[in-house]
Parts: sequence; C-alpha cells; structure tokens
Amino acid sequence: MRLRRLSALVGALLIPCVPAVGEVSTNQPGAIMVFPKVVSDANQDTIIQITNATGSRVLARCFYIDGADNPTTQEPLWVLTDFQISLTMQQPAVWVAGEGLPAVPPDGRSRDLYPGPVPPVGDGFIGELRCVVVNESESPISVNALTGEATLINRVTGATRKYQGIAIPGLAGNNGDNTLLLNDIEYSSCPRVLLLNNLFTDALDPILNTAVRTTVSLVPCSMDLENTVPGTATVQLEVFNEFEQPSSFSLTVTCFADIELVDIPIFNVALQGTLAGHTRFRPVFDEHTEHGHGILGVAEEFRNGGQIGSAMNLHFIGGNLQADVIILPSAF
Repeated sequence: MRLRRLSALVGALLIPCVPAVGEVSTNQPGAIMVFPKVVSDANQDTIIQITNATGSRVLARCFYIDGADNPTTQEPLWVLTDFQISLTMQQPAVWVAGEGLPAVPPDGRSRDLYPGPVPPVGDGFIGELRCVVVNESESPISVNALTGEATLINRVTGATRKYQGIAIPGLAGNNGDNTLLLNDIEYSSCPRVLLLNNLFTDALDPILNTAVRTTVSLVPCSMDLENTVPGTATVQLEVFNEFEQPSSFSLTVTCFADIELVDIPIFNVALQGTLAGHTRFRPVFDEHTEHGHGILGVAEEFRNGGQIGSAMNLHFIGGNLQADVIILPSAF
C-alpha cells in the first residue's frame, strides 16, 4: 500500500504543468504585461519596473505606443518603439521612461544581470507600454513570468502615483505565431467590464476637505502592431450614485484615451446628488467581428488642484465575449 501511494505521488509530480484558464490580473504573473499609462514630459515621468517571477531567465518583446494627439489632426500619433529585454530569474528590471537604459550596464554589474538597452521615449510621450514573453526566436510563448508596476512622478513636487501592471496569462493553446488571440485558448480574454469606485467631480474629500478630480486612462486590448493599425473600442459608461440611480454616457477609444471625468457632465457631484458612486466601463460590440473590443485601464485621483494624487487599478468583471487580437510585427 505504501509503495502504491509513493508511485502515485511520483506520477503526480511528473505531470507537466499546463497553464489553465485564468483571468487578467494585477497580482499574478502573466505572459503579456500592459502598462496602460506611461507619461514623460516637462512636468512628469514614469518609472517602469518589470519582474521575472519564474526560476529561469526569460525574454520579453516590448512596445511603447505613443497615443499623444497629433497637433494637426487631433488624432493619436500611434508611433511605435519596440525593444527586447532579458530578465534574470526572480529579479526586477527598472528604468525611467524618459531616460531608458544604455547598451552597457552603467553601474558595472554583470551583463547576465542586465536587461539590455531600453530606448527613451520622446518628450511629450503619453501612451502605453506592452510586453510579451518570447523565446530566443522571438516567438510568443505561454510562460507566465511577468509582473510589474509603474510609478508616475511629478518632477516639480516629487509626488508619486503608483499602479500595478496588468498581466494577461498565456495558456496551453498558444501556437507561437505573431497573432495573439485573447480567447481563453492562447491567452486569457480581456475583461468584460471594468469597475471604478469614484468620488464625483469636485466632491470634497471627507478627510482632507479638498475637491477631488479623477482621470481614467483606457487602451483597447486589440491592436495591429504589424500594420500600425490602432485598436478602437466604443465604451459605454454606466454610472450609479449612492442611491443606485443610473446614468450613462458613451465614448470611443482609439489607441489611447486619457479621460478627465470633469469633462463628462454626468460625473458632476451636484447632478448626482451624492459624493461618490461607481462606474462600469463596458465595451460595446459592433459590426467588426474580426476582433473583440475589450479595454484595459487605470484611474488617478487628484487633490489640491492636482498637486497631490494617487493611481489605482480598475476592478475586472468576467471575460470578454469576443476574442481580442494583438498582431505583433515580424521579428527581424
């Protein structure tokens, strides 16, 4: 009997670990890492930290996507900058978006412990950073290794706002091509709904007694990086005050959207009649069935006229009913 139990235990230990269906997460590692808001300008910059949570070295192919408005067309610039980093097991890689990292380690550390060169973003950059775990041939693989965080720093006051990177798990059905399907077969699907608990615009913080304003940054899950076609999603905002009275608003997100809720009338505290409420961001299906319309995002709250603030991750509900698609550029 003891021998049989030992044999059963050994057999169980030898079964390969196959990724199961999981949800997008901010506290578990994934094979795709998304930072929905990265900023570098005269007033602020962003510290990026990406950690390899596994016991072996991994490679990640990364893409900065500049969503700043073109001053001529008022459309997002949609400028891509790609690079690859090598992540030591159980170690973070850290850099400032506006400075990047040089090709040679600046502090004398071994190259084995150095992620490699990271290009700086240009002045005035506002957009996202997206990284995908790849093998030596730059083919995407379902190794759930990446966790991360982004810290936005006010250059003048030194105030910081930090949020967790959003990890999308890779799954057993990953075929390794450059068309990444977020369909719960290759990768986990994007959320069906994003949820924000928020103070309404110009509501007084009950502790600090200062007006609060909120900004939400959203990015589409789907995008075609090979052909430089930005993702687009129509988003329905469902707002409920403390009496559960509903109101709604819709907007379109192309490439990147930095939304100040003060510009949306339904978030006015006088109109809502309560200090706080909750908002559901729900992607809307349309006739474009070749990809889904999922979104990811983060929120920020500002006080004292923007002098102090905090960043927060949005809550996720369910999985998107349409598969989102990320198309990577061909490897060089």
